[in-house]
Amino acid sequence: MVKFTERQISDINALLKQLTNKPKRVNEEVLNEILSQSGVFILVVKNSNGKIIAMATLAIRRLFPGKTAKIESVVVDKKHRGKKLGKRIMERLIEKARLEEALFVSLTTHPSRKEANRLYQSLGFKLIGNIGESNYYRLLL
Repeated sequence: MVKFTERQISDINALLKQLTNKPKRVNEEVLNEILSQSGVFILVVKNSNGKIIAMATLAIRRLFPGKTAKIESVVVDKKHRGKKLGKRIMERLIEKARLEEALFVSLTTHPSRKEANRLYQSLGFKLIGNIGESNYYRLLL
């Protein structure tokens, strides 16, 4: 079990508010439940004061015909955008998926998130289609 401080939980909840209009608040129990799942990783970026200013999750699953990876909840605090943090997070998660021998990485994002869509395409993700109102991207590894 990972011990989270109140500040870390608050920082994560603040980021989730920037990601969606209806965020579900998380607490230490929820975070540990997420992390207790095999193949699930949360990557966070902290500033020099220890505040979490960006984060994303990666889930590796073993399915037929092999392992797959899904990236979720990529968010950079609006005050820290434009510093390539999102790109660096994505590169680290893609590398982790490669190390785990995933066949591909997938993710979804809303078409209105123009910068995110451009970032994913610049990293080699291909738009496969739509799931609901979201764009569905895949990167073959």
